[in-house]
Amino acid sequence: MIAWLSKNFPVGSHYLVCQSHSEQINQWIADRLITPFQRGRKHILWGNIAEQLPLIGKRLGWAPNKIGLSFLNETVEFELADAVAIRENAFQIESSHINQARDLLNRFNLIDLKDQNPFSLSEGETKLLWFLTQWIKQPEYFAIGYLPTSLSQQRIQMIINFLLEATTKQITHPAFILGYLDSQSEWCQPLLSNSRWKIHDRFPEYE
Repeated sequence: MIAWLSKNFPVGSHYLVCQSHSEQINQWIADRLITPFQRGRKHILWGNIAEQLPLIGKRLGWAPNKIGLSFLNETVEFELADAVAIRENAFQIESSHINQARDLLNRFNLIDLKDQNPFSLSEGETKLLWFLTQWIKQPEYFAIGYLPTSLSQQRIQMIINFLLEATTKQITHPAFILGYLDSQSEWCQPLLSNSRWKIHDRFPEYE
């Protein structure tokens, strides 16, 4: 899977991919990371696919829309701080991790949610939290199936600004793969006109 991504989306650029429907990229990823465990035989749980999953998880960030997301901490702040600790190979959350989590929450105007349980959030808030946890781990690739789903125009613009800033600062990682619809592309115009973002008129066939 990563080899296919490397071939079709070389690291060093960022990609806007025109989708046939808003869930095309999300479904493609889910079919390879989630569906095998839901439909396959039990031996899949400890077979080759299961062995590859942690390696893929380190290299691929993914911000889906409504696919079941799992959080491991009691508060939003600790969920993000835990992600920072994992990235730094720390055994437990430290004050520096919490400070980094708060910086991100402030950046996205989510500081009022810091003490809330992640499972109590709205769909849009959940999507933002998952986006931030995936960003923190700094994967090789970061796929965002369809940004507008469940997000207000203000929050869409906030993420677009964040992506523009990130693509200016980041030399190689992550390579963003962002899906859009040809009939609804107004929200991503700042990226469409940015030279560091390459446009694919369709999602490539998987080989």
